[in-house]
Amino acid sequence: MKSLRFVKLSLSSESERKARTIQWGETKTVLVGGNHTGKSTVLRHLFAVFGCETRSMGKVWDLQAHAAVDFELEDHQYRMLRAGDLFALFAAGELLWATRSKGALRNKLSELFDFVLPLTTKTEGVKLARPSLFFLPFFIDQDGSWDAGWNTFLRLNEFQLWQKPTIELALDIRSSAYWKAFSELSEERRAGEALAQEHSVLKKARENLSELFPRKPWFVDGIAFRRELRELETQASDLSEHQDKLRAELTEVTTARDVLITQLRLLEEALKDHQQDMVFLDEHSAENELVCPTCGTHHAASFHQRLELDAEADDLRQVRARMKVSLRREEKRLEDVARALQVVDSKATELDKLLAEPKGSMSLREIVNRAGTERAHFAFESQEARLNESIGANFGQQRLLEMQLTSLSDAKRAKSIRATFNALYAQFARELEVPPSLQSRRGEVNARPKEGGSGGPRAILAYYFALSHTAARFANGYIPPLVIDSPHPKAQDELNRPLVTKFILRNAVEGQQVIVGLEEPPPEDVSLNGSGEQRVDLTEKFKLLREDQYNDVGRRLFPQILKAQQARKLETP
Repeated sequence: MKSLRFVKLSLSSESERKARTIQWGETKTVLVGGNHTGKSTVLRHLFAVFGCETRSMGKVWDLQAHAAVDFELEDHQYRMLRAGDLFALFAAGELLWATRSKGALRNKLSELFDFVLPLTTKTEGVKLARPSLFFLPFFIDQDGSWDAGWNTFLRLNEFQLWQKPTIELALDIRSSAYWKAFSELSEERRAGEALAQEHSVLKKARENLSELFPRKPWFVDGIAFRRELRELETQASDLSEHQDKLRAELTEVTTARDVLITQLRLLEEALKDHQQDMVFLDEHSAENELVCPTCGTHHAASFHQRLELDAEADDLRQVRARMKVSLRREEKRLEDVARALQVVDSKATELDKLLAEPKGSMSLREIVNRAGTERAHFAFESQEARLNESIGANFGQQRLLEMQLTSLSDAKRAKSIRATFNALYAQFARELEVPPSLQSRRGEVNARPKEGGSGGPRAILAYYFALSHTAARFANGYIPPLVIDSPHPKAQDELNRPLVTKFILRNAVEGQQVIVGLEEPPPEDVSLNGSGEQRVDLTEKFKLLREDQYNDVGRRLFPQILKAQQARKLETP
């Protein structure tokens, strides 16, 4: 195994102008403090700095407080800093990267910790696991981990079935490459189910189309059929063009004729009125002055005015004669257009006969009418062909991934790891005096003890220690510190509390850092005087941060926060 070790935690509140630094022992650290002294806040910040969705830091905690964790990966030292939604990684004081994107953060930390666990999400396909799942098998949270469920961190239900891959990867039962192929196979199977459903819908639609519009043979002689179709197309095009021209001309001629008829009718009425005027003049020719019978106006009765009226009558008669000639011309034109239209109608009748002429079992009209239906059948066939091609490709990809999974599986090694894990659990359960019903286990390694009572939390503790010891024996990747928050409040009596504390401090994995938060000091016969061992006391309620540490923490963190905020390549959400 490779070791990840926490060195120092720094917390700073700008609003309170207080801060706190906690140094961690290289091998063991006991954080001692009663309720509300800040144990859980301190321990949860070890993971919140890395973007883990932890449980509440407390009602009075400044949610805008800055936090940083100095840590070691083998011989390399780093500082992970968080200021609100800003995350940054430093090494030897130099900024390596900064981001505000949770997606970018998980990619960066997966690379840093060599933790590659692709999982299938519920909505976005395959994505890398959150940093939470890297720490999950090695953090016992006070509120979320002492029961049967995996509730250490929040919002883990983004992924489907993440528990088994997480624990098996931690124990190296199956590698990152295996789970990558497994996630890809899950995605291909989901895609295959969608393709199968689409194929079923398409098949049903084709059946409905065939039932309503059954397919029939179109023709017997293909060459003759194509020739007749070309003939039909030419005739139909010519006929349509001629009909449009004649209809336009017919409209024009009809309009011109109607205008002439109207004008002639008005002209005849004018001549009739003029004739009546002349009769009136003849009756009053002896008078020197005439009175209009209509409007009562007085007019002079002269021979010259009578001549003018006669001239107007002659003009009207000449106009009438010309208009009658125009009318006869338009009527003749109308007759010609009507005859031409009759010819077109005749051709249309011939076309109808051609369409009705039988071609095998169908007429040409039926063939033309059926063309739309045939296109629908063709569209369904084309879509089904493409769908079948996609289904075949999907099936082939599934077979390849299944073969890859087989090659990446080592059943013998996996069986050995599971047997070791179960044996260690049984051993630790006995040491913790867990009830007999909980002293052995079967099933998948991610299945936690489920019984309640005071023995339940001790069985959970045995489970986590079995995880750490098994990972130390078999895993090749980094193993985080084992962090345990408040093992005593879970109905542990005066006899079991010392038993639990001694077990934690005496069964630490060699090479794995252990950090435990206790409500009371460890028993006197458990010393913390060894190399790399440390005890930190939290004594005041709601006073985790201190004014006298604000300047020191600020000098270390604020310049780096500013550098991260000003980073040119800062990624945004």
